[in-house]
Amino acid sequence: MISIRCRRGLTLLELMVTLPTATVLVGAMAMCIAVMMRANTQDETMFRDAYELSNAASRIRSDLESAISIASSSTTHIEFAVPDRNGDEIPETMRYEWGGTTGDHPFQLLWTYNSEAQAVLLDKVSNFQLQLNEMVAASTVPNHLRSEVANIKMMDAFLDCILVEEAINANNHVGEFFVANVPGVGTKWDLGGLRIMLRSAGSSLDGVLRIRVTTANAASRLPTNTVLAEVDVEEWRLGAHYQWLNIPLAPIAWQSRGTPLCITLSGAGGTGDVAYVNCLRNGTGMPTDANLVRSTNGGASWASEGSDDGMRFYALGMYDGFSGQRRFLNSVSLKMTSSRASAGKVDTIISILSGPELP
Repeated sequence: MISIRCRRGLTLLELMVTLPTATVLVGAMAMCIAVMMRANTQDETMFRDAYELSNAASRIRSDLESAISIASSSTTHIEFAVPDRNGDEIPETMRYEWGGTTGDHPFQLLWTYNSEAQAVLLDKVSNFQLQLNEMVAASTVPNHLRSEVANIKMMDAFLDCILVEEAINANNHVGEFFVANVPGVGTKWDLGGLRIMLRSAGSSLDGVLRIRVTTANAASRLPTNTVLAEVDVEEWRLGAHYQWLNIPLAPIAWQSRGTPLCITLSGAGGTGDVAYVNCLRNGTGMPTDANLVRSTNGGASWASEGSDDGMRFYALGMYDGFSGQRRFLNSVSLKMTSSRASAGKVDTIISILSGPELP
């Protein structure tokens, strides 16, 4: 005889008792999974922030280590040159700058390469600080011996100034009257190079920009017809965006302390405008021994602007009788913080291998 035993099912009472317990267990498991997924997402965010900060810091380090000259710097930006990287035998210009917490680029770390458009290297940066660590060395050059190349005049950035541009063509010429700064007991100086903030006119690129250094009339603060140096620059060599153009000059004859000169820019070929020069207007603290000059008739006559208007330029030269301290860049301290919830941080010191002299 075969005995068949059937498994008894759950009664309604048993289901009613076990269902709430099962519901609690399933809910607890769901909460555990959600917590694990949230923790995993936070870990990924922290890892991404740390990677992006580290990558940006590594890029800044790589460029700054090979810097050969420093154009300008502050706690939130640094502009410098590195050796030629594209084979044109001209140093490359780089600029790293933090946009701050307000303005056009809040919380963004910006990067500019030569004349290319400004690019965002990293966003959501709540803090960015640079500190230049200098090495100071005493230096003395006897009278009538050339010193090292030095910045003997500059017109670059001043408080409250407005940036404007002036077109250069066959008729419209623009220039700068200036008196060189000769420190210490120096009595003579010469001019060996210029840096001017320029861009191309952006049309046919067939023009020629003529850059001249002339003597100047101290009373009228205008250029004379005596040309001390002249350089022609093809328009196609200028970038589409403003950049510093380095212009080497054969050293002119020694000038006495206090002797003024003029730099003039004119069009020497091509159609229409050949270039635009970046100028400053109404700046606070601009030097009184420099001012913009302008001609609208091809250089036949010139007019002098006030000392609160100027062309953005650096004059590089040598002078005798230097005695004082020279400053060289030894390293740069970099601090950077993410504004994301994970608040990643970078705090490092970048050694500058060539130790360039600071302006």
